Amino acid sequence: MRLVPASIVILSLAAAGAGASARELAGRFGYLGEWDVSASLAEEKAGRAGAPAFSGPVLMKHNAVCGPGETPEKTGHIRISLRGQRYTAQMTLAGASCAFTGTLSESAHSFVTCGSDRQIPLRLWFRGTRP
Repeated sequence: MRLVPASIVILSLAAAGAGASARELAGRFGYLGEWDVSASLAEEKAGRAGAPAFSGPVLMKHNAVCGPGETPEKTGHIRISLRGQRYTAQMTLAGASCAFTGTLSESAHSFVTCGSDRQIPLRLWFRGTRP
């Protein structure tokens, strides 16, 4: 058994991952911001329009007392394309799909409709650095 080819494969994978940029997404979801949003997003190749895009798993944790039948955490997947501070996003959350647009900001709200839910306010921003 030769170890050289396996070593080359491992080094190639490490080098490929080293160039990928990850971003930490944060946010608040709900009328009172009662859900904390977090996601660790990996950069994707730019689409046809050349806009940077990021995707990855998203987690929402309820930061208040849960109501009857409410779960304390929801998981899903999010994909965001950027144009400056503006974004277009697609998200699957707890089995419901939604698409929305907005501005990356701790104070600017977007409104999201997932499944049969009403429009719910959402604020999203990247932690630490600006896009």
